[in-house]
Amino acid sequence: MTVGSESLRRDVYKILPLLTASVSSGTYTHPNDTNEHDVLEFTADTQDIFISLDVNALTQPTEIREYEKIADTYRQISCKTYPDDFDSGTKAITIYFKQKNKDYKVTLKSTVAEGASRDIPYVYRTDGKV
Repeated sequence: MTVGSESLRRDVYKILPLLTASVSSGTYTHPNDTNEHDVLEFTADTQDIFISLDVNALTQPTEIREYEKIADTYRQISCKTYPDDFDSGTKAITIYFKQKNKDYKVTLKSTVAEGASRDIPYVYRTDGKV
């Protein structure tokens, strides 16, 4: 194989996930309570997931948790509190997850009730693996 064809193969592997990417967007309405609520849930697949949450409307500390299903039970794999665990002035949160054929979900839980329900716009991209 020549150097030129090796370079071409590397370029194809870089853009291939983009060709199988799927982009979705919507709005999650966060209730005025202190219960934990599912925001996004992904069924078992092998893919990269890129999520952006617009948290500008939140007025109270809120926990953002990630879960992966292991042996038919969701297990928490991360928890960060907005705004405490993020840079000052953060109004959007990005999450990357490499899904390996297990269910995955993101939840929100206000530590203090918001006073009203809050709309949280989101966008996510899944890059399927071939």
